[in-house]
Amino acid sequence: MNAAFEDVLKERGIPFLNGVPTAGLCTFRIGGPCKRLIRPRCAGELIAAVRAAKRCGEPYAVIGGGSNVLFCDGIEAVSLISTRGINGVTEVRPDAWRVGAGVLLPRLAHLVGRAGFDDMTFACGIPGTVGGGIVMNAGAHGKCLGPRIKSVLAYDPEHDELKTYFQKELNISYRKTIFQGNNEIVLDAVLTWAEPEDPTVIAARADALLAARRAAQPVSEPSAGSTFRRPSPEVPLGRIFDELGLKGLTRGGAAVSEKHAGFIVNKGGATAADVLALIGEIQTITQKERGFRPVPELCRIPEEV
Repeated sequence: MNAAFEDVLKERGIPFLNGVPTAGLCTFRIGGPCKRLIRPRCAGELIAAVRAAKRCGEPYAVIGGGSNVLFCDGIEAVSLISTRGINGVTEVRPDAWRVGAGVLLPRLAHLVGRAGFDDMTFACGIPGTVGGGIVMNAGAHGKCLGPRIKSVLAYDPEHDELKTYFQKELNISYRKTIFQGNNEIVLDAVLTWAEPEDPTVIAARADALLAARRAAQPVSEPSAGSTFRRPSPEVPLGRIFDELGLKGLTRGGAAVSEKHAGFIVNKGGATAADVLALIGEIQTITQKERGFRPVPELCRIPEEV
């Protein structure tokens, strides 16, 4: 136990718990206990926790909603720092809001729709946070978060700096932004909305999208969403995997969903090792049959496992 690190957390009054099972922190419901879960209530506390971790030599990882994460089976040495407490939403002007990294995307979609803007309806079924959504340029139904980003406030742990990025600086492309390569932490963002629309019409559209999601995807089973990144928006990996007969392929408690072949689901008691073995088999089969090796979209914690 890193007593010096915990002393800093206690001194600053930053909430934390020791030995928290990570299976309860992700939508996959997989993972062993972490060393500690740190729950900062604002950006200042998150920055203080990261600074202390670096100064005390404490291994750490920053997490959001856990919807695109695979916690490995032995992560007892890692402290997790959650962004979920950074969840403020402030109106900058009617069509532009400052949104904390920990705000859940479905909640934001609901708030934006209730205010009479349709811009976030696509995200009503994405079970992640704004911070993770910005890092991954999350999207669904042919739309994504990127065009709605005006600016992003991030913390650079390496240089101990706060940075503001404007949209043109984010290198936005399909499921990618600059944050996937620089290890900086998204704290909040100013997001902008287009022309207003009737909230009743927006709510009906959101309901239809959620119904379509339930019909097409295994939302009732634990998963991390789409397991692999499409090589391009036009390549439907789920259909390719289906054509390859991969539905139902199983390794331990992990299986390729019978409902949508682009998803690996936890059938009960799956371990990270089961998921990684299944990912490897899917990659091998796809490489042999279709000539390319699909790239996992999952964020593994710890990365080196």
